[in-house]
Order: sequence, then structure tokens, then C-alpha cells
Amino acid sequence: MTTYDYIVVSFYLVFMFLLGPVYKNFSKTSSDFFRGGGGMLWWVVGSSAFMTTFTAWSFTGGAAKAYETGTFFLLLFACNLVAMVFCYFFVVAKYRQMRIITVMEGVRKRFGRTSEQILTWLLILTRTLYGGLALYTVAIFMASVFGLDMTLLIVLLGVTITLMTVFGGSWSATAGDFVQMMVVAVITVTMGILTLAKAGGLGGFVEKIPAHHLDWTLFDRPGVIVVFALTLSINQLIQMNSLIEGAARYIFVKDARDAKKAIMVQFAGLLVLSLIWIIPPMMATVWHPDLAAEYPGLNNPNEAAYVAMAMDLLPAGLLGLLVCGIFAATVTSYNSQLNIVGGSFVRNVYIQVIRPGASETEQVFVGRVFMLAYGAIWIFIGLFFQHYQALPLFDLLLLLAASVGLPLAVPLFLGIFFKKTPPWAGWSTMLAGFIPATIIGLLFQVDKMVQWLSGNADMTSGDLVKLLWRKADLNAREIGDLKIAITTGVVAAICCGWFFLTMLFYRKDDKEYTEQVDRFFEDMATPIKTHENELSVYDNDARQYRVLGRLCLVYGAFVSLLVLIPNPFAGRVMIFFCGAVVAGVGLILKCLSKTRRETVMTDEVPLTTTFRAKEKRL
Repeated sequence: MTTYDYIVVSFYLVFMFLLGPVYKNFSKTSSDFFRGGGGMLWWVVGSSAFMTTFTAWSFTGGAAKAYETGTFFLLLFACNLVAMVFCYFFVVAKYRQMRIITVMEGVRKRFGRTSEQILTWLLILTRTLYGGLALYTVAIFMASVFGLDMTLLIVLLGVTITLMTVFGGSWSATAGDFVQMMVVAVITVTMGILTLAKAGGLGGFVEKIPAHHLDWTLFDRPGVIVVFALTLSINQLIQMNSLIEGAARYIFVKDARDAKKAIMVQFAGLLVLSLIWIIPPMMATVWHPDLAAEYPGLNNPNEAAYVAMAMDLLPAGLLGLLVCGIFAATVTSYNSQLNIVGGSFVRNVYIQVIRPGASETEQVFVGRVFMLAYGAIWIFIGLFFQHYQALPLFDLLLLLAASVGLPLAVPLFLGIFFKKTPPWAGWSTMLAGFIPATIIGLLFQVDKMVQWLSGNADMTSGDLVKLLWRKADLNAREIGDLKIAITTGVVAAICCGWFFLTMLFYRKDDKEYTEQVDRFFEDMATPIKTHENELSVYDNDARQYRVLGRLCLVYGAFVSLLVLIPNPFAGRVMIFFCGAVVAGVGLILKCLSKTRRETVMTDEVPLTTTFRAKEKRL
């Protein structure tokens, strides 16, 4: 990277850090702090949801998969889109109408206090590992590719994520995601256009890429593809629509109607950008056939596929913007996690067990202190893995973290559709899936299982085995795909089976529990009324438009100034385009804020003295 690229990255880190103080005055209550008071703009929440799906892994590990398998990697995005369609029609309205501030409050309403406490502490513990590993993973990639200091990166990213969330809460975590989405979208579209232009258009691109990028059977036999696609669909459907993932985002908006609009933003963003994003790493197979020689410091050199293309195509300054895009995807995912965990601790542990009478001000204060300590733990774990990555413990912890996701999601997905289960169905289903997930991950060997099936064809469905597998020997990619598929299928089957088995122990005479669950399902079916909107007493919408407009204008103006960097004319045009798009969106939002404020003053709620005082402070 050039000096100009470092300037861009430095500006980005400062900009993100300042989002916390900018949004600090938005939080007056715990509901404000942890979920934006349930009054965030739908397109802001949708943008944030999209960014949590389009993570930094997309530019590193995801790019490596696209480099190796081409369009096969789009299976993941396709499964995500199917899960979103399901969410739109069957789930998202239920989540918004639960009338909760944190997802674990939904767990308490559905399964009772015991499940709430067990799953809250499980969430806190697993997300501790999750955050530390995330910081370490991004840092090791950046250090290997750009030569940056890994320790400094872990600390800088950890501090930035923590402080912006500590100060601004859900407002900075979610509203700030919109600006970051602009960065990711602009750099992704620019990279896609430049790649196609250099490849000779879409026709030239298709002609140059390897045949296996379009014909998946050249590296995976049909049986593996079918099993992998089926189990991946099941996994994404359950995890993306479980209470802990689905409700965590859509409780931020005003009502079910806005929640559906938000998920359409997420759907459209993923549908369009995934098709553009995949172009550079696929073309990297042609232009950079030996990434191992170019990036010997990476354990998986193919993870540098996207960055290698950026170094070929982007002028000075915009490469730094790509780094900002990778950082943005990182920050987006993990400040959301920090906010979720902080809210769960305060609302589901602190005021439930430690201080039931804590005031709103005290809850916000405790949340900030907890997030500060939690972020520091993330940094410590990231630094720990930097120095002790060779320990077997590293792989074991990764396995344990992965094994918790699906078992935790199953009861929190099925539980919103089936009510006749005992209160212990939640935590016991998670435990029933966690044990086999860990055993399979540690001991199961796919190749030996397939050899056994083939060798005992007469004892099994011999013709079917031969049709699916053709021969017993599997390549490394097929073994990896099958292990993921079999683990997912077995764990999902066990968890679902256990959950439905618990229904045999449902007791109608447990009046307190049955009435609680009945109220929970009644809430999910009852639309949010206008008077329930916590932020209806002042023009909250106009304020969100105004602040986001200013942020986009500032960021867009800075990017536009990069045209002063010595670059070819075409490079300057690209830079101006990127800056103009972001600044243009900011200008539109500023204009809309004035229109929205006038509408509120004349047609909706008159401005109160309280609001005028808040307006002066802003």
C-alpha cells in the first residue's frame, strides 16, 4: 500500500471511532441503548442486516472459495436468500411483535427463566471466543498481505469496535453500518466493473475462467453436491430464522411492516452484490494462478485472491478504501455482537438476578462498563491466539464454537412455531445437539464411512451408493464438504427429534408456564399499535436522516479529495465516482430530513419543549 492508502485507512478508523460520541445523545433508556428504542428507520436496519451477512470473511475465506470453486460458492448466498424469503413470509412479523428489548427476553417469555439464564451465559461465553477469533483472523490476513503489524491491528480494531459501541450503543452499531455499507458497495461494484473491463466484457470473462467454475461436477461428484446443498439449506434456514439471529436485528424497527421492508433491503443487497463480488476472485484464477508464491505468509494463500486483484486494478487511495471495506465488514458484524451480548447481560442477568430495581440510567451505565470489559477480553483473546496459534487448543476452540451454533438455533427456531413443550425443552435441545456435534467433529472420518458403504453395497442400497459416489476414493474438497454436510444433517436431526420428543412431557396443569407461553404467542400474532412506539414524541426519523446525511457527506467529501493524489486520469475518475456516490446519498438524506421534519410538525406530533431542548443539544 502507498502512503495515501494508509491515510485513507487512518481516516476510516478515526471516523468509525467518532460514531460513538456522535450517537451518544441518542440513548436515554436501556431500550434506546440496546435496540434503538424500537424506532430505527427500516432501510438503516436493513442495511445493517445486510452487512452482518456480507462479513469480512467474504473478502478473505469467501474469496478463497470463489477462487477455487467459482460459482459453486454462490450456493451459500442462494441458501441465505431462501432463508430470507422464509423469514419475510413466516417469521419477521412474529419477531417484531414479541415486544422485547433483547433476544434473551424472548427466550424467557417462551421457555422460562432457567432457559433464559443458561442460554444467556452460553451466549456470553461463546461470543467471547467468537470476538477474539474474529480479531485474530482479520489481523493475520492484513499482516500477511499488507505487511501491517498484527498486534497493532488487533488492538486498533478491538478498541475502535468497543469504544464506538460503548458510547453510541445500538445507534452507532446499526446506523453506522449504513455508511459502512456504502463503502463496501462502492468498492465491490468498482472492482467488478474494472475486472470485466480488463477481461474483455462478460463474454471474455466467461471464456477465460476455468471450466470447473461453471461445471461443479469437475471437482465434486453429484452426490456430494446434492447432500451439501440440502444440509446447507437446512442450516441457513434454521440459523438465520432462529430467535437469537432473526429477532436480534428486526426488533429495532417500528413495526412488522417496517421489518418486512428491512429484510427486502437485505435480500436485494445480497442478491445484487454477491453476483458482482464473485467476479474478481474468479478472474484471479487466470491472472494469479500461484497465490502461494505471491503470499507465502498466509496459511491459505488463496484468501488473498480479492486483494491481489485489487492491487492490479485500483489506483492509489482506493486500495486503502478496500482495506476499509474489509474493516467495515469486520466492525459491522462484531459491534452488533457486542451490543447483543451487552444487552443480554444487563437485561437478562443484571436486572433479573443482581439488581432488579436498577433505573434506566443505571442500566445504560452498566451496559457501557460491561461492553468495555468485554471488548478488552476480545482483544486479549486475539493476542493470545497470535502467540499460541500452534496449540491443539486453537482448533478445538474453533470446533466448539462452530458446534454451538446449530444446536442453539434449533430450539429457538422451532419454539416460535410449536408451543406445547416443557420449559426445559430449550436448553436440553441445545445440549442434545452439542454433544454429537463435538464427537463428530473430533472423531468422524468421511472417507472411511464411504469406503465402508461401498464395500458393503449388498448390505445397503448398493445401486444408490454407486450412483451418488461413482467410486469410493474422495478428494480433499469432497471430504471437507461431506463432513460439513453430515455433521449438519446429524445435529439438525438429533436436535429436531429431541425437541419434538420433549412434547411428550408437556404438562397442561403447569398454569403459570402455559399462560406465559400463551401470552408469548398472542403477542407474536398482535400487530404493534402506534401508541406503543417509544420514540413517537419527537421527530426521531428526521434526526436519523439528518445525522446519517452528514456522516455520508463527510465521508464522501474525504474520498472525493483523493482525486488530488497523483494517478492516471482513469484512476481519478474512479475515485471521484466513489466519493460522489457516497456524498450524493448524504445530500439526498439531508434533504429528506428537512421534508420529514416539516411533515412531523404539521401532520403528526407537535414539537414539544423536550424535543426543542434535545434539538439544541444536537
